[in-house]
Amino acid sequence: MSQNYKTIEHQIRKYSFEFLKVSPEPLLMFEKLNDNNPQMILDAQKPNLLAASIIYIYLKRNNLNGRGGITAKDLGQYFGVKASAISQKTFDVEFWLGGKMAYLRESKVYEFIDEDRFQVNEMYFEFLESPVQDDIKQSIKSLKSMIKKDANFFDPYITLHEYYLMDRDFKSAINIIELGFKKAIDLIDNDGRFPDVLNWGFIENRHIIRMIFNFAMFVWANDEDKEIALNIFMELLKSNHNDNIGARYSIVAILEGFNSQEEYEEQFESENGMGLEYEALEKWFYESAQKHLDVIGWWLNLDEKE
Repeated sequence: MSQNYKTIEHQIRKYSFEFLKVSPEPLLMFEKLNDNNPQMILDAQKPNLLAASIIYIYLKRNNLNGRGGITAKDLGQYFGVKASAISQKTFDVEFWLGGKMAYLRESKVYEFIDEDRFQVNEMYFEFLESPVQDDIKQSIKSLKSMIKKDANFFDPYITLHEYYLMDRDFKSAINIIELGFKKAIDLIDNDGRFPDVLNWGFIENRHIIRMIFNFAMFVWANDEDKEIALNIFMELLKSNHNDNIGARYSIVAILEGFNSQEEYEEQFESENGMGLEYEALEKWFYESAQKHLDVIGWWLNLDEKE
């Protein structure tokens, strides 16, 4: 029995005693997780985050969370972790507890396809080809106007974030990328459920995938808790197995200890400066992924079947 196991078990037992009338269910869930994926427990860099996630799943299943109940923020304060980290970690833990797989067996697969946002999309691409883009202040004004016209078209959020950085307005840069991510999740969310299928093949979905991916990159580079970014990338990969945006590389790069997308991509930059060396990137990915089969092995198995 590992030290992580003992720590998590103790924390769950203590919390259950203090707040859940000594309910045995969270401990039973923990034992099930240990049966299904013991490596997750062994590798947990923050055992308290895993304990908090299990408690949070218990609360959701028993309608004890949210308004009038125990919130993720409450759990975060108790376990000493961020509420957002608990919410993201919950996705991964629920999958291994079998809840997601059982849900898929019992119900229709949830696929999201966005509406056509032709008008604002045209405005955005006209902006990219116009001389306005060379003027930071004017570009910020134009992009804000696009967001006002359609708050659920997300490419302007990403580009506005970049312009705010160029303008050294770091507070606005953080606010806009966080807002874009929140609105993207609100758009695709189905009663707390991330889409099982968010297909890049539909052009209508691509701005959403780019928004979520860019936010994950931002978190990866700026937050000490890399598991938040890891879980976001995992949701993108699970919902789009073809992985046109390259979430699988980012997942393995985080597991390999890289601190940002930029840091890991530097080693694969082509000599002519035209993108990345694809063959070297693929070789690195498949070799490195073998060390993390508990996380990425399911996708490699899909790849082999195809």
